[in-house]
Amino acid sequence: MEEYHPEVPSPSEMVIDQPEEHVVEPNGTAKDGLTIINSDETEQTLPAANDYDAMKEIVLPPLIEEPRILEDAVSTWTVEKWRSLEKKEHGPIFHANGFPWRILLFPFGNNIDQCSIYLEHGFEPDEVPEDWSCCVQFALVLWNPNDPTIYTHHTAHHRFTKEESDWGFTRFLELRKMFNVPWEGSDRPMVENDCANITAYVRVVEDETGVLWHNFNNYDSKKETGYVGLKNQGATCYLNSLLQSLYFTNAFRKVPF
Repeated sequence: MEEYHPEVPSPSEMVIDQPEEHVVEPNGTAKDGLTIINSDETEQTLPAANDYDAMKEIVLPPLIEEPRILEDAVSTWTVEKWRSLEKKEHGPIFHANGFPWRILLFPFGNNIDQCSIYLEHGFEPDEVPEDWSCCVQFALVLWNPNDPTIYTHHTAHHRFTKEESDWGFTRFLELRKMFNVPWEGSDRPMVENDCANITAYVRVVEDETGVLWHNFNNYDSKKETGYVGLKNQGATCYLNSLLQSLYFTNAFRKVPF
């Protein structure tokens, strides 16, 4: 299957992917019956999209940071009359770790000729807690409900906040591959009879340090930690690091203070 490498901004800003902002970890997909060949030349059969437990093992791989998992949730939205949908649609609310979530869909693309799918929190705009944040690893799977071996998926992780309410994939799947065209290795299309399923796999993880996946935009270090940093004046980074190292050397700090 084809692999995608989207770098995805918030659709609330209606902009197209900006690679310098975020790195996601997409996963390719394959139809049941195709195989993956690993380094030991052994064969692994891929599960069908409606085998949720098996799919979760594939679409939510271990994270490098190894944060503690707080809760996993799986929710499937059956999207009907696809070609009659509005430009922007929302799936039903579901909950993970006590917070509301939903799928955000641009069925004809978010200013691009590809289907765009995102995960967003489900709070009403005036009900989002002021300092709310939630670190989530998630995957979105688009699949044919008549043949669950026909699917494609992408995986990412994000720190959701009041300001960054959604995250996902602007370039989820090219529109030309979705309708009336047999999916790779199949005689059926991805969207059949104007209907398809989208499954969200949501894994909420612990933010032990308080800054997991933080982009540090508008970050008030004094408010959060009681400390402030030193700004680079253009060529002072080495001096800044020296001063900070000396400050945190207890014996040295006791001399002037």
